[in-house]
Amino acid sequence: MKFPRRLTPRSHSVFRLAPDLLLVFKPTGHREPQHRHPHRQRLRILRGTLEVRTAHKTIVLRPTSRLFTLAANRQHTTVAREDTWLIAEALPGPKARAPSRSHGNVR
Repeated sequence: MKFPRRLTPRSHSVFRLAPDLLLVFKPTGHREPQHRHPHRQRLRILRGTLEVRTAHKTIVLRPTSRLFTLAANRQHTTVAREDTWLIAEALPGPKARAPSRSHGNVR
């Protein structure tokens, strides 16, 4: 199997791996202004450090961090503290729970 040449972007770059899966490069200091996504989004840091700020908290993500999931329509900003590679995955909304069936009085 032949692999593509090495990726060496110099500016913010987004590579679509699948319809709901992105490989993203953010150079040191890259800032995303406040924005939101219509879907839940899961982030996995492959290399580097990314700061994510929401109205309620600021979290610093590294390759050793747990996966981070943002709720749909959650306002947030990001700052790359160093050159950062990450995977951004669009997640479907929460599954609807099946309605519970009432059996009345069972004897």
